[in-house]
Amino acid sequence: MPIEFDEEKYLAESKCDTCGKTGIVGVACMPGVPISFSYCRECLTANAHPYFAVVGNTASCGGYEHTADWWKDIVQCTLKHLHKSMEEFIADVKVDMDDFEKHMEEQEAQNAGD
Repeated sequence: MPIEFDEEKYLAESKCDTCGKTGIVGVACMPGVPISFSYCRECLTANAHPYFAVVGNTASCGGYEHTADWWKDIVQCTLKHLHKSMEEFIADVKVDMDDFEKHMEEQEAQNAGD
C-alpha cells in the first residue's frame, strides 16, 4: 500500500531553517555546503541561509577574509536579512574557530597518550 503524502500541507506546516517562519517553498542545497535546508520564499529570494551554517562554513575556511567573493555575498545577504551585524558574525566565527582548535588539541593530546 503506497504511503500518502500531502505536499501542500507539508510545505504549509514546515518551518524555514533560516528564519523559523512557518510555510516553506521547498528544500534546497545551500551553495558551497553539502547540506540541504528548508526555505521560505523571503529567505530564498534574499539569498539568506541558516546562520549557524554560514558561521560554520566561514570558520572552516579560516575566517571571512579567506572566503571567495561569492561566499562573502551569501554572508552579507544572510546578515542583512537576519538583522545581524558583521561584528557579531566575525565574533561567532572566531568562537567556532577557537572551539575547533581546542578540539584538535584535545585529540592530539589523547592520541599522544595512546
